[in-house]
Amino acid sequence: MEIIDFNRYAWRKDEKVPGRVYREAGGGEVIEDIWNLTKHGEQNLFLGVYTTSTVPLSESKLFEHAKSAWTALRWEVPTIASSTSHIWHGPNKAPTTFITYDVGKSAEDVAEWADKTVKIFPDYASKTLDDLRYDVGQDPIPAKDLDLQTFLYLVPFSDTKFGFLLHTAHTTFDGAAVKILLTKFLTHFTKYITDAGYLAAQQDTFKWGTEDANLLPIVTDILRKREPAVLDEQGNVIQEERPEEYMGGKEYFETLSDVMNGFVTGGPRAHGFKTFLPFDPSTSKPKTKRFEHIFTVEESAKIREAGLIAGNKLTVNHLVLASLCLLPIYDSPPAPGTDGLIFLFGLADGRQRLEKKYRDVLAYPGYCLGVSSLQMPVSIFHNHPPEDKKGLILDFAQAVKKEYAKQAAYPALLAIQPQEGDLMLQAPPAPPFVGPQYGGDGRGSVYLFPKYPAEGDTVIEIDHFFVGLNKCDPGPFFRCTEWKGRVIFSIDFNELAVDHKVVRAWLDTWIELVLALTK
Repeated sequence: MEIIDFNRYAWRKDEKVPGRVYREAGGGEVIEDIWNLTKHGEQNLFLGVYTTSTVPLSESKLFEHAKSAWTALRWEVPTIASSTSHIWHGPNKAPTTFITYDVGKSAEDVAEWADKTVKIFPDYASKTLDDLRYDVGQDPIPAKDLDLQTFLYLVPFSDTKFGFLLHTAHTTFDGAAVKILLTKFLTHFTKYITDAGYLAAQQDTFKWGTEDANLLPIVTDILRKREPAVLDEQGNVIQEERPEEYMGGKEYFETLSDVMNGFVTGGPRAHGFKTFLPFDPSTSKPKTKRFEHIFTVEESAKIREAGLIAGNKLTVNHLVLASLCLLPIYDSPPAPGTDGLIFLFGLADGRQRLEKKYRDVLAYPGYCLGVSSLQMPVSIFHNHPPEDKKGLILDFAQAVKKEYAKQAAYPALLAIQPQEGDLMLQAPPAPPFVGPQYGGDGRGSVYLFPKYPAEGDTVIEIDHFFVGLNKCDPGPFFRCTEWKGRVIFSIDFNELAVDHKVVRAWLDTWIELVLALTK
């Protein structure tokens, strides 16, 4: 196998359209686009944020300042105004996907874009951001080439309580990126509502027509080179050596081969859920619903402690995913001697594999996921009596830990993503996925800052947030994060493919299993 041409993914000027630049989407970017095209918006992305402000704002002022902050964010991260385009290659062939950006022609042109992409919903003041997402977020975005694909929705719950809902195509942003976007947005928003001179200062900064210089490169253009260990004056290591993220050679091809082999051999052995409703995506449009559970601070502390008992060194993520492994097993009990797997597309934040400039928490608001399979043997289930839930979960947690360690050890996990994506698109379309999908998001405050400004008197504070994505395939997307010391579970599911009561029962069982570890 030959290595692909990474130059495909460089930004280029469109010689036919003045002011337009484009680059080919690669890896997860293109997979997300194909899912959007073929699965009615599968994995269109949302971030909902509930905030409290010390500065009261009328609806009109909230709208005005939000559009100003959104405009400042476009200057900083132009891809919020990007679109998607394609070269089509005929029936049953995947198109070539491009991320396309048209520079702002003038301040008036950018203001017109802000008017189209920032919307306010006063009628939802007595509802929730989940309600808003459900009502306005079911259709795919973009629906056609060069459509707008990133929007910000506002809900004035009161003059000091504001909701912000980011709705975007998954092609250009991953789950960490949307949090970075909101952190940057709220930083600008706070300055606009507290500093009368900030508007004029920002307008002097914007040089519309040149902002394409701020477009982020694809991750394979900025991969980490080897960084030697850093020693203090006494010769003690204060920072371990960081190895190179390999763009070729033995390490690259061994990573690619092992990852693809995991998909090919593990996928057919996936043990999924069975309790679904009859749903035909060729005749019906999916509708995504989200359920959530917030553990108490005390429960969350006990969950963290449970992983450290007897020197296990298990993280919350290990325990949570291990508990999740049991849901499809309970829903579809396996026969003894099964070689089935709880098979997951393991999503790994790849930002620490980038060069130093882009490793700062706010430095890469783009798509930066490494993906390989996680495979936990279903046979573990038969090694424990039914009443030994704790032992069963801890056994699965060790398998989860082993799989995550294997993934982290790949020397080229992020580098292979464009070629991995190409190979996946060459394969026949997979049947609708019926297993669980999982996002272990960790601490929300890593990328979504809780308070603004970060130092000094707080003006804006985030009370709560959620990340969600749309589902067409029957298998739900399960997510775990932590906010203000509380572990939070959520499930996104296509309510036409899975009954509410079934998903609620899965969520209740997931909660029960995790809490069993604390007793």
